[in-house]
Amino acid sequence: MDSIFSPVTLSGHMVAPASKSETHRRLICAGLSREESSMERVLVSKDIEATIRCLEALGTDVTTDDTGVRVRGFARKKDLLPIFDTGESGSTLRFFVPLALTICGGGIFRMHGNLGKRPMDIYRDLFVPQGVSWHMGIGADEILELVVQGQMESGEYVIPGNVSSQFVSGLLFALPLLRGNSTLEVVPPVESEGYIHMTVQAIRDCGIEIREEKAKKRGLKWTIPGGQQYRARNGAMHGDWSQAAVLLCADALGSSVQLEGLREDSLQGDKSILECLEQMGARIVREEGGIRVEADRLHGMEFDMQDRPDIAPMLALVCQMAEGTSILRGCDRLKLKECDRLAGTVNILNVIGGKAREEKGSIVIEGVSHLKGGCELRDEHDHRMVMLASIAALVCEEPLTVHGVESLEKSWPDYLEVYKALGGKVS
Repeated sequence: MDSIFSPVTLSGHMVAPASKSETHRRLICAGLSREESSMERVLVSKDIEATIRCLEALGTDVTTDDTGVRVRGFARKKDLLPIFDTGESGSTLRFFVPLALTICGGGIFRMHGNLGKRPMDIYRDLFVPQGVSWHMGIGADEILELVVQGQMESGEYVIPGNVSSQFVSGLLFALPLLRGNSTLEVVPPVESEGYIHMTVQAIRDCGIEIREEKAKKRGLKWTIPGGQQYRARNGAMHGDWSQAAVLLCADALGSSVQLEGLREDSLQGDKSILECLEQMGARIVREEGGIRVEADRLHGMEFDMQDRPDIAPMLALVCQMAEGTSILRGCDRLKLKECDRLAGTVNILNVIGGKAREEKGSIVIEGVSHLKGGCELRDEHDHRMVMLASIAALVCEEPLTVHGVESLEKSWPDYLEVYKALGGKVS
């Protein structure tokens, strides 16, 4: 589907969408309990639907309605070697491989889009020496499938932290369910450490004991007793800083949207968008109704994006409209998302009239006074690229046509409705 985004100013008040990263984790913890949990204020996107499908494959009953989600853990007998349709969700895939090996001796993981291109070697190198069979191939209907079969064992696990925090989280979910005790050590540097701590918090909130140990410099290590049982925990999801960053960056570029429902003590790494914008000269306005950003004049800065890759495209746009040169370092992981977001971000900025380039895993941006627009952009099957284009259109001189806006359903299905409600012009 194609949409035309026109230059306007967004304004208004809204409640930030529910955190996708928290929802993944809370759903899994609820599904691993033997009780019923109730979760409120859940945004059911394509990625969350993938996690729900995989929970159901494990034998969990999940019911969604307008009030939220109810989860009844292991309500029915699980299948042997179940099929896990992970959609395009990297979190879902990496969270469930250890769980499948622990609970039902493996499974068939179906992957769509570019998900099969994202690295899985860390798990393969851990589990194959334990006797797990591992096969990646094309299924009968031309869908890429990973077939794993065997049992995950308790013991000492050591993994690199520089690929994805999702591998760490996947192990953290599964290790408490094993009979024996285990240790898990993450070798530095550690990517997206905040999201690992989110997982630790979620499992602890559901009754799981995990003891943090002294690790090598800037690494992480835990002792995890086996034979544990998850307990139900009810509650509402917090606001999503990754999605909020889209509108906060729009504020920095001249819009005025106030966001409610965001916790500044959140463990989400993307809350640092506030710090980044402040360093560029923006002001954070905290009012009773929420948070908004004001900016009269922005200046270029250097930022390390290692622990906050999802906000890099939006921050790059703000940098493009700031005075001077900006550098976003540590962007290599952007190449391993739904598309090559590093190249995609640079391309969008240049096509609409900016000056950006890729340089050894960094994005180097020379600030400009205006963006022309008046061109066509492809979504690259990536929701973040559509959001980037939609906010860029606000400050362009001419409208932007974006092909493939349906990719927004992956993380924020009602984004266009929200955009329009705030005054955005989409046709």
